[in-house]
Amino acid sequence: MLQEEHLQHFLDSVGQLAIKPSEPPVERNSPPLCPSPLDRAIDRHPLTVAPETPIAQVLALMNPMRVSCQLCSEKQQALPGHVKRSCVIVVEDDRPIGIFTERDIVKLTTVEACAIKLTIADVMTRSPITLKQSESQDIFTAMFTLRQHQIRHLPVVDEDDRLVGMITREAINEALQPVNLLTNLRCAADVMAKQVICAPKTASAIDLAQLMVEHQVSCVVIVEEPIQHPQRAIVPIENYLIPVGIVTERDIVQFHALELNLSQISAAEAMSAPLFCLSPADSLFRAHQEMQRHGVRRLVVVGSQGELLGVISLTSLPQVFNQSEMYGTIELLQQAVDDRAAQLHKTNQLLQQEILERERAQEALRQAHDDLKKQVEERTAQLLESNELLRRDIIKRQRVEEVLRTKQTSLKNQAHQLEETVRKLQQTQSQLVQTEKMSSLGQMIAGIAHEINNPVNFIYGNLSHTNHYIKELIQLLDLYQKHYPEPVSEIQEAAAEMEIDFLVEDLSKMLSSMQVGTERIRQIVLSMRNFSRSDRSNIKLVDIHEGLDSTLLILQHRLKAQGRHPAIQIIKEYGDLPRVECYGCQMNQVFMNILGNAIDALDEEIHNGEWASKNGKNSPPSIPSSGLTVPAITIRTEVVGDSVAIRISDNGRGIPDEIRRQLFDPFFTTKPVGKGTGLGLSISYHLVVEKHGGRLDCVSEVGLGTEFAIEIPIVSSQ
Repeated sequence: MLQEEHLQHFLDSVGQLAIKPSEPPVERNSPPLCPSPLDRAIDRHPLTVAPETPIAQVLALMNPMRVSCQLCSEKQQALPGHVKRSCVIVVEDDRPIGIFTERDIVKLTTVEACAIKLTIADVMTRSPITLKQSESQDIFTAMFTLRQHQIRHLPVVDEDDRLVGMITREAINEALQPVNLLTNLRCAADVMAKQVICAPKTASAIDLAQLMVEHQVSCVVIVEEPIQHPQRAIVPIENYLIPVGIVTERDIVQFHALELNLSQISAAEAMSAPLFCLSPADSLFRAHQEMQRHGVRRLVVVGSQGELLGVISLTSLPQVFNQSEMYGTIELLQQAVDDRAAQLHKTNQLLQQEILERERAQEALRQAHDDLKKQVEERTAQLLESNELLRRDIIKRQRVEEVLRTKQTSLKNQAHQLEETVRKLQQTQSQLVQTEKMSSLGQMIAGIAHEINNPVNFIYGNLSHTNHYIKELIQLLDLYQKHYPEPVSEIQEAAAEMEIDFLVEDLSKMLSSMQVGTERIRQIVLSMRNFSRSDRSNIKLVDIHEGLDSTLLILQHRLKAQGRHPAIQIIKEYGDLPRVECYGCQMNQVFMNILGNAIDALDEEIHNGEWASKNGKNSPPSIPSSGLTVPAITIRTEVVGDSVAIRISDNGRGIPDEIRRQLFDPFFTTKPVGKGTGLGLSISYHLVVEKHGGRLDCVSEVGLGTEFAIEIPIVSSQ
């Protein structure tokens, strides 16, 4: 019933405002009767300071009075002419460069370091959001700017960016006069903030300031029920907390201005009490009246049991114009409607004229369409006849083209097959030639090993007997020297001339050297026999390490140092490998090709003086891939799943990508004519991949060396 009375009162006042017989009607082109709300909302005398102003002086300017509360022993009234300000604008040459608000003061109270000795330039918010004053700006522009940037103070500047004044949300509320119809029809529960920051009465003022800073709120409600953690005090409504007081940002600022110790002030001492409360069903109009009557900006909404339900603030109330402003707005709207009606009438006349012209054009177009239709029908009949003849001709041509295309495809396939066959034949022929060479080389090596093995065995077998006989002769000579210490002069002269002691000592060393050399020859012969084993066409259990060692022994003469040519170091990192089912001779051939290419690559760098430059004073001491200062080849073996992996890498220059992509192509080589056939890696790829079902990859980067990775299955699938 109360809402219906407010609604009827509002409609009557609007009707009386719109129709007044005693007053003459306002001319349509006259300006509005009420001034711009934006001008009335601007504070033309905001509080301004220079950047070098101390913080203590700024706080005194913002709080020019000593508040009257239970914390102060003296009660003083505010000095005449002094108004408490919620912010300070920092200006330089009449231009705003920063802003300092009550919320910034609250933040200062939460830090441990003393900030009183600082200047306002040290703590101000730089480059504040401003509004440029112009005739097109209205109060809604200011409201949108405040809401968009979530700020409460908006400096206004002129065209030269000089400060004109400041707009706050409170000033906008006063300019708009919230006596709207909506304030009578809507209740407090519609706009109240349900998420309320609460704290117990035992919390300190510094805890309350930290809560405001952390949650970015302007007030904290003090409740009767204790809260264990005030720093996390967003309390759900269902907890039924009983509010007993409230502390706002302005209270914290006043305590700070009075230079009170916030950590020693409890919430019970700092809070404003008693509270001014509303029920959730009360209208917003009553909320506005309560705020005006008590001079507060916030009301607490409580339930039937006095429990906390929410908080409603002055900024929560909807904003509209008062009656005088609404009259001016009605006049402006009426003028806008009249202007728009005149424009619509003029536009309507133009549209009617355009419609007549369009109807005439449509009639002419319809006549032209009928004539064109007849011509199209005649032309269509001719085209259909021509199209039928053309379709038959196209069908014949398509049949002929299909036959030609089929024959051409068949010829291309045959040519491709012939090219592939010729390529395979050439590759097979080259592989056969190379295989035959390796077979002949193996037979020759086997023959040489057999012929060398016989005299070596003879020498090796007699060395033990010779060593035994010489030891017996030396023992006999010792006996003679023991029992005949004074031989005849002729024997003494002969012994002195022959240097018997040196001869006895050196003879045992010579026999040991001969035995070591003979053993070395036997190992070389054994390696030659292993490399050229006769079971080339049979799969046998093979020791991969034995094949690698045999290949290295054959290439030993290329690894030794010769003159200025440094030795190539071999680094073996052998893993624990089982015996592998494979063609042992073929794998030895693969090892020979890859190790030979690695030696050739290092020899080329040695001849070009690369190792000398790498070990010079102005160059890095090692190759990034290995860290060695000498040319080296590293051989690593390991078991990978059901296969064994053999990785052979060098620390040479590396291979460019354009060459690496062609390494396994037949007849491709970068060596001079006569030094390479281009079949070594191609045959190796064939033996590893096709013969053994394995993998052969090359990983290389210029400046980081080259690595060939071989993987063959432990158990052959053949």
